[in-house]
Amino acid sequence: MTKHKILTAVAALALAAHLLMGFVFIKSAAPTYDEPVHLSSGYSYLATGKYIMNIMDHPPLSEMVSALPLLFYKPSIFSNHTYFMGALPYHYGDLFLYQNIVDAGKLLNTARVFSFILWGAVFAFFIRLFAFKTAGFEAAAFSVAAFALLPAFISNNALVTTDAAPAAFYFASFCLGCMFARIEPLTVTLRGHKVVQVQDNKRRYRYAALTGLATGLAMASKFSMFVIPPLVIGMWILHNILEPKIRLPRLLWYAAVYLAAALLTLAVVYKFDLPLYFDGLRETFKRLDQGRSSFIWGIHSIQGVWWYFPFALAIKTPVAALALAFTGLAVSLSRFKKEYLWLLLPPLCYFASAMFTKVQIGFRHIMPVMPFLAVFSGLGAAYLKEKKALRWAFAPLAFLWLWGLARTGPYYLEYFNELAGGPKNGYKYLVDSNLDWGQGLKPLGAYLKGLGGPPVMLSYFGVAKPEYYGIKYFPLKGGLAHVEHNGTGEDVCAIKRPLLAVSATNLQGVYFPDHAVFDWLKEKKPLFSAGYSIFLYDLTGDRESLAKLAELLDRNGLNREADCVRLS
Repeated sequence: MTKHKILTAVAALALAAHLLMGFVFIKSAAPTYDEPVHLSSGYSYLATGKYIMNIMDHPPLSEMVSALPLLFYKPSIFSNHTYFMGALPYHYGDLFLYQNIVDAGKLLNTARVFSFILWGAVFAFFIRLFAFKTAGFEAAAFSVAAFALLPAFISNNALVTTDAAPAAFYFASFCLGCMFARIEPLTVTLRGHKVVQVQDNKRRYRYAALTGLATGLAMASKFSMFVIPPLVIGMWILHNILEPKIRLPRLLWYAAVYLAAALLTLAVVYKFDLPLYFDGLRETFKRLDQGRSSFIWGIHSIQGVWWYFPFALAIKTPVAALALAFTGLAVSLSRFKKEYLWLLLPPLCYFASAMFTKVQIGFRHIMPVMPFLAVFSGLGAAYLKEKKALRWAFAPLAFLWLWGLARTGPYYLEYFNELAGGPKNGYKYLVDSNLDWGQGLKPLGAYLKGLGGPPVMLSYFGVAKPEYYGIKYFPLKGGLAHVEHNGTGEDVCAIKRPLLAVSATNLQGVYFPDHAVFDWLKEKKPLFSAGYSIFLYDLTGDRESLAKLAELLDRNGLNREADCVRLS
């Protein structure tokens, strides 16, 4: 009992730390690239009942859930605006967030806090349930603690995106599917002391339906979740082959109940307009086939590289978590039981399919793998506790993990582990939503305010408004730009101290035709790093850098400004 209380306290403390870190992260971050779109789209669905704005890119459930608390504020919906009627999601998102009757920070952070608490609770519940049912109390407690201290959850669960919800429901689908497969026949004693076994059909139907509910919610959150039904049914068949409990015709009947529950759930979310779901799924396949610009360790690609996600997992996950997860994996293989297949095959299949996708812009795309990693970490920690000779490893692993979090905070989206040299070196390996998703404007604005509010020349990757954070700026346009940033009317020729702020994604030239556009800055030490994602340079007296900046202005047709920079 004492051991249980101690482990329960450890898990509770980890969850408390998780909440604290999530809240400070929310407070520190400006809107990330897609948050205004998801938030405004979700609220428009709730307020109008019409799925218009972003429905071809994402199913509506995750966006609507995140927008639920905004119903209390009753913000303007702008339903007569051309951005709404023309279904222009990024422009509408900018309008909704920054020109509303409710403050932008209040709208966004309310939705963030709600999403963070909700998805964190769902993850913690199913991680504990899955680990407890497959490996016992100690593994469950350690698994919850591992979940709570993984930066991927601290950051992504706290953003208004479509990454946390599908990952949670993906994990829940296989957790409940495993519960279905583990149901044992009922033992019945008849008169004459004859013992017979009877199938527990009621429980099987209940778990088949619950698994279908989780699957339907996952599919209504992200299009990539269409892979769940064949995986669940395949896992049931495999489990039944290894341990025959149900005759195949009966198993197929349960599978039909599962599929019906999943389809009904999806239909309810889509208001029984299932063709709309399949239209969006078809459009998603088209986009995935086209690929997208990405960057990894000096390599630029549109078609992607197979090692993108293995590399991202290796450097954006705490080394201690990886060590414990590999230990847990080894233990599960050496002490193999059929339930472990449910922890191993679903993340393996998802991870393998992700490796060969052409769209590689963020570690967040393998979020469905991470709760399984948390459980394996819990298994590894329980094994170390069990082996007296290995208990010495606890202290250094725990210290390394906690030190990495303390060093990164509150910028948990920008977390990189010791293998990458920490978050300060992250931009050398991965950018975009791995590091720089537009969230760095807030710390940049605070720093510039401390300098007296000087204007900057800004090359920003994101959709947030710099002026909202008190930044006076002249925009250096180029790269990916879904929203116009027209500046605050600063005259380059009147700027006395040439300050240049460049987002890490733009520094690596990811979305520029010339990927080397800012290479001349990479060897220069920035004056300030805004959350490891936006670098501020003071070019005063640096003739070589000023000449390069002038060349860039000339290329953009800003010849007058270029001449002023050369002479500054």
